[in-house]
Amino acid sequence: MPGAQTREMTVGGHRVILTWRRNAVRLNLRADEKRNVFALTAPVGAPMSRVQRFLDEHIDWMNRVAVERLSDFEPRYVPGERHLLQGRRVTLGEDGIPAGRAFLVLRQRTLEALIRELLPLWEGRMGVKAAVVRFRNMHSRWGSCQPQRAEIHLSALLGQVPRELTEYVLAHELCHLLYADHGPGFHAAMTRFLPDWEERRRALARFDRRPWPGTQEKEPGGSSGQAGRISAPESAQ
Repeated sequence: MPGAQTREMTVGGHRVILTWRRNAVRLNLRADEKRNVFALTAPVGAPMSRVQRFLDEHIDWMNRVAVERLSDFEPRYVPGERHLLQGRRVTLGEDGIPAGRAFLVLRQRTLEALIRELLPLWEGRMGVKAAVVRFRNMHSRWGSCQPQRAEIHLSALLGQVPRELTEYVLAHELCHLLYADHGPGFHAAMTRFLPDWEERRRALARFDRRPWPGTQEKEPGGSSGQAGRISAPESAQ
């Protein structure tokens, strides 16, 4: 089209086709599902600083859309990609955050360390004892509990969410050692032990249980170690 210039760029691991158009009056970003890219239209003369700031402000939207609609987009964990680490958006290869397999290992070990910190506190608070806590690659739920065996499974994807939401999931599963179902007794106990649990549950619902930005996360490879009653993630089935 006459008067249009294009440029391809990568932002947070997303492929973006930037087009400057004479008739554009503002920046406009949309998902182009046919080409499996994001299409950004900008007025002619718009500086790259303005374009970059606009994209940075909308990165969370891009991440969500990449999961929901750009199904072929899969994270490569290369430098420059942005990922979640305990609720923080980090850029791989910057500020001490490694890229590749090392990032997945870092995220898993960070999650394991948090559970080691929280587990004895919540066991003591609730008066229960988990026989084992295992991490699994679960995409349908954040955690599960087998009360008869006092066994708790946590999703390895909890490494993406803020620590207070991981704490809610752990407290929820430990509470099942007191009440196997989600009846009135369970809800009353959760309110007694964690008064804002419903607020945390709503906050957790805003996170996708699939790894950002693709629909299937690759294993970091091998075991990340085991300590106490906490085991490393099991391989995806």
